[in-house]
Amino acid sequence: MLNRNLINSTALSLLCCFANSLSASESDLQDPIEIVKTIVATNCIRCHAGQGPGPFALVTDGDLARHGPTMVAAVESGLMPPWLPIGERGIFRDDCRLSANEIAALTLWKSQGFPVKKNASEKISSASVPVTAMIDPSSAIDVARDWIPNPEDPESLRSFATVIGNGKPLHIRGWKITRDSPTLAVRYNLLTCDGPETLALDESDPGPGFFGLGDRQNKISGSAGAIGVDSEFQLPAGFAFVLPAKATLVTEVLSSGRGRPESAGAIFQMIPALETDRIVKDFVVIPDRSAPAQRMNQIVSVTTEALSAPLDLIAIIVRPDMRARSVEIQVISETGAKKMLLDIPRYLSILDRGYILQKPVSLHAGDRIYFAVKYDDDARARRSAPVAVLLTADPMIDDASVAGTPIQPVAPTSIEKFCEGAAAKSIGIEMLPVESSSAFRLAKTEITQSQFAVILKRNPSAFAAIDPNLQRPADSISWYDAAEFCNALSQIEALHPRYLLHGIVRDAQGCITSARVEITTSHGYRLPSESEWLQASCCRTKNVLSIDAATIERSAWLTPWANNISHPVATKSPNEIGFYDLFGNVWEWCEDAWIDPQTNGPIARVVRGGAWCDGIAATACDFRSGVSAGNRNSPFGFRIAMDAHPPNSAR
Repeated sequence: MLNRNLINSTALSLLCCFANSLSASESDLQDPIEIVKTIVATNCIRCHAGQGPGPFALVTDGDLARHGPTMVAAVESGLMPPWLPIGERGIFRDDCRLSANEIAALTLWKSQGFPVKKNASEKISSASVPVTAMIDPSSAIDVARDWIPNPEDPESLRSFATVIGNGKPLHIRGWKITRDSPTLAVRYNLLTCDGPETLALDESDPGPGFFGLGDRQNKISGSAGAIGVDSEFQLPAGFAFVLPAKATLVTEVLSSGRGRPESAGAIFQMIPALETDRIVKDFVVIPDRSAPAQRMNQIVSVTTEALSAPLDLIAIIVRPDMRARSVEIQVISETGAKKMLLDIPRYLSILDRGYILQKPVSLHAGDRIYFAVKYDDDARARRSAPVAVLLTADPMIDDASVAGTPIQPVAPTSIEKFCEGAAAKSIGIEMLPVESSSAFRLAKTEITQSQFAVILKRNPSAFAAIDPNLQRPADSISWYDAAEFCNALSQIEALHPRYLLHGIVRDAQGCITSARVEITTSHGYRLPSESEWLQASCCRTKNVLSIDAATIERSAWLTPWANNISHPVATKSPNEIGFYDLFGNVWEWCEDAWIDPQTNGPIARVVRGGAWCDGIAATACDFRSGVSAGNRNSPFGFRIAMDAHPPNSAR
């Protein structure tokens, strides 16, 4: 179930993808195949699609029948899904851990003999696989092409240096790779060096590359990303690495022999970023370099000096040694309070990766970083020098999403006229009245991809490719994008904008990932307040959960019947006052800030209604959460509102 206290955007988007199994009924578990297929579609297909790093495909029902026993055995042993950290779900992006109900469904499926009901040629939906940024095929780099590790060696480590050949600095969000042998080379740690290739390789080593660590010029491998079994490392939107001109890419490759000679080579492709993105830099934590190490009872630990300035933590890359057994990273405040950043109680090197935070974690001046690794024995601990690389960025100034004081409405200089709804009507948006003490009108449906594209000349939706008519709700929309859409409609009617956006940062698709916000008293188009959304959705029903599942199915695209995708708007029944899809299809942004009860300051924006990847629990009227205003995950969209009467007019 979703935590109804504040959770970050990763928690929401990931829990959204798993809510189907968390809310599974007993009848679902009696016939678990649909839950199993949802697990595969949301968690497995990215690597097990036939051409990914997974050793076998899980694309068809026939694949499930053949590989089901192996799949369940890997889950029961803890090897899969490939996610090592524990703790609160949702701190990191791409968390693919399974819930208790999902594991129960797999166990029941096993006890039933792994039945598969559907036609064996039918493919499992992979619509929920994240859509990556456009990749320039000309920026491909060949790495470790000539290295064939010892087939009998369970773990081999070598480093390689490749001249990128760029004439000017490059801004990239990360890397996507294609392996020669999908499961052989299991992890790549990266760094870039200035200048042409001048690295001295080990001349006594008959093989290509050089043994040991890829550390050069006071940089540590991992400073430019770490790629694990998922074959990709990509910073969140709005952040970028800068590769200097004539850079050299140093790649530390960890491989695992499979009993036959195979190449450990891979093709790296750069994922481009904008020059306006915030630049990521590395903060390295390593014993005897950042601070003296403590070695005691098989544990190597180090605590850094206090930070001299605040930083935003974007990602964590660990390189503890192949024989490490557990990893722990904490931040210690000036008062001595501790906060866990990364906790891996059972470390397994072949499943390691870079751990990317969905929302940056603020590190304050005076904070210290504690890094501890436990080994098999004291002798191993004495010989090891574990490394952690924290990828950080300088914090933004006056970002509305992390401001310490609530945003106060700012009145425009004048209000030329009242919103009549003509702009909305011109693109097919029907506004229905909602009777209340302060009457307002609300869009009958969620804003569609077509309507969004007509007004803002872009369509970032994850499901655009499967809907040629673009009648599904616009998804992957940040709160800022929704505000920009409202402003554009207001401009058509010559109204002052409701939202003043300053310091706008856009991603490669032109979508807004960060801005400072002032909310004016303009009566132009806007997002509904949370109270208004509730008046439209729950005005006559205090708790929709009291309605039976069959009735809910008739009105809401939720995970038991949504097939892991959104659906065209208004294809289910409307509610009793005429609104479609208030529950399900996509989460809907509200205008309200989500207030931190500790600081009484806004730290996110309210979302309501659940999405195609949520269970029936989403229809509860108290089901809500707060999400970072820059979040652009596929379950998020919006509908618009407007005041029903000019101020001081007769009702």
